[in-house]
Amino acid sequence: MTAVIPLLSGRLRAPAAALVCAAALAACARSAEEGSGAAPPPGAASPAGGLPETGLPEMGPGQPPPAEAGLLLLGRGDLKGAEPLLVSARRQAPDDARVLEGLGALYARTDRLRQAEESYRAALAKTPGSIRARLGLAAVFVDSGRYEEARAALAEILKAAPDDPTASLKLALLMARSGAAVEAEAGARRALARQPDNPEGHYVLGLALGESGRYEEAVREMRRTEELQPAHLGALSHLVTFSVRLGRGDEAERWRRAWQEALLRQRVEERVRDHRLKGVEAFNRGDFAASLAEFDIIAREDPDDPEVHLHLGSTRIALHDLEAARAEILTSLRLEPRSERALVELGRVEALQNRLDEAIAALQKAIAVNPEFPEPHYYLAGIYRARGDASRSAEEMARFEALRRRSPGAAMEVQPGGRP
Repeated sequence: MTAVIPLLSGRLRAPAAALVCAAALAACARSAEEGSGAAPPPGAASPAGGLPETGLPEMGPGQPPPAEAGLLLLGRGDLKGAEPLLVSARRQAPDDARVLEGLGALYARTDRLRQAEESYRAALAKTPGSIRARLGLAAVFVDSGRYEEARAALAEILKAAPDDPTASLKLALLMARSGAAVEAEAGARRALARQPDNPEGHYVLGLALGESGRYEEAVREMRRTEELQPAHLGALSHLVTFSVRLGRGDEAERWRRAWQEALLRQRVEERVRDHRLKGVEAFNRGDFAASLAEFDIIAREDPDDPEVHLHLGSTRIALHDLEAARAEILTSLRLEPRSERALVELGRVEALQNRLDEAIAALQKAIAVNPEFPEPHYYLAGIYRARGDASRSAEEMARFEALRRRSPGAAMEVQPGGRP
């Protein structure tokens, strides 16, 4: 997945939990029909069966509109699947700013920078206050080598939203790479004040401290980056450099081996990328057996990939193999404990097996990891509805709606894997 500011690529996102929603979790869809105006997450579909002893009807599969479906696929990293849907959506609704932003993100991630700039500018013509579109445009300026324009665009965002962590980090990264260490440090610290566990915040702060010659502090920040995001190539590379400058040869060699291992994993990812794309596409069209076969190939090639175990868990849920799904999801969480999507999938498995207290606990952990993630609230609304707690169900659905409006799937954020 190409990053906004030139960073190394990350993995494709796992299929969203919303792809397969069983009967009990569709309770919130009934509240939508009764006038809440909510709809299930785009692409939701119900397998046969459902949560035991609830008596709730199944939700029909339905077909989400091209805009919703395209944005959802874009959010998962399925660029090939998202493009025709978003192009179609733009023909149907040329003034839909969400679609224009989504196309801008898609074109930027596929190095079609002129089209990306045109799409973002069209989105800003419709919604001049959109921070998301302005961030995307700034990223296009960076990728085009137009650094002064990028700085000006980011500065404009920070005038309107001084605490925006994404804009602060992007500007700080530009400053660090241009040698403006003091400004870079200030921007990174502002971002970390809002998001203390943001690995890119610690990475950019480490770069700034290294530029200032404060290598001990820089090492601490890079180690924190690596703790939060293992195999972060940029952090590992700088840990080698800073350890050498501190005269710690053994430590530098240890980080060099870790960097080589991470680079090897990236090359493995490149080898399995086609299987990953085919698996996601098969999942999206409902061919779960084909999806399972593709993900099994990746798991054999790269058994320590948390994303592939999450894919396998989602696919096995769709195939109603819930115990095997649970085992895959727990493996994913063992490898990446702070994965909000894996926690959501665990919540779904628990709910489908009628372990509602455990389901609620898993979904609340997902919210704690990422308070801006809408999907846990959707499933909590369904569970509370199934339990007859209409008030809490309504609260969760309202939260889901608010977050979904704020994060429709095309948000531009600093991506993992900073470039050395």
